[in-house]
Amino acid sequence: MNDINKLSLRIKLDGTINTRDLGGFETTDHRHIRYKRIIRTDNLSRLTPEDISYFENELQARFDIDLRSNSEICGKNDKKIPFCQYVHCPITDDLNSGKSQHPHEEFIIDHPNIKSLIGFIYTISSDGDITTSMENSYRSFLGLPFGIKHYRLFLDIVRKNKEGSVLYHCADGKDRAGIATVLFLSVLGVDRETIIKDYLKTNAYTQEKADSRVKYLREDCHITNEKVINSVYMLAGVRENWIRAAFDEIDNRFNGMDSYLHNQMELTDEDIEEIKDNYLE
Repeated sequence: MNDINKLSLRIKLDGTINTRDLGGFETTDHRHIRYKRIIRTDNLSRLTPEDISYFENELQARFDIDLRSNSEICGKNDKKIPFCQYVHCPITDDLNSGKSQHPHEEFIIDHPNIKSLIGFIYTISSDGDITTSMENSYRSFLGLPFGIKHYRLFLDIVRKNKEGSVLYHCADGKDRAGIATVLFLSVLGVDRETIIKDYLKTNAYTQEKADSRVKYLREDCHITNEKVINSVYMLAGVRENWIRAAFDEIDNRFNGMDSYLHNQMELTDEDIEEIKDNYLE
């Protein structure tokens, strides 16, 4: 079956850190995903001209599906890729909605992204520890009507695209994009443990970001709150309990993946076969 070490390898670009081709995965019926057809990535706001040329010419990108919220996109718009249609497909209406129970302003942090990240941490966890709090975020991606609506749109675009590649991403290409990958690979029939192992590969590609964030908090901001530092570190990557919480939501609330794909994603058996024929060989 799948040797995860040889699959979903990082495509090294200057403007992204988590771009990966899903080609090569073997399904339970021993078919394989075609290469250069579906690409997961982090946000495309920092693409260089060389990166754009790669997406245009090597991958023949036809759709750029942006899973970020409106507030995340502001000032960080995806770079335009020729012949590639941009689709805004937010999974949450605003990641930083809600009132923080522990104001992050008490920390002297100049870096706006990390300051915002700490604000988000305290929005989902009153004590700044997101070890298990992110499980609820994953459940909400799959369980709230807003997320369901837009994951449905994601799969509909995937189904209809017959040539070139589909790109999809959130901010870091790991959480909301991770769930999109779960749904896509499940439609094709990739086994669950392979999907989880692929999800965890993000940590190898975001390790440098995680380390630099911790270094910044300790050395530049002189923060000593270990819960917060650990949460910032974790949010650079992913954790197995988060993705298993998503599968638990699908199994226990929605009666399993097959039921979720048919009822929440509104895929017919014919739709599923169309996606398989489109992406498998």
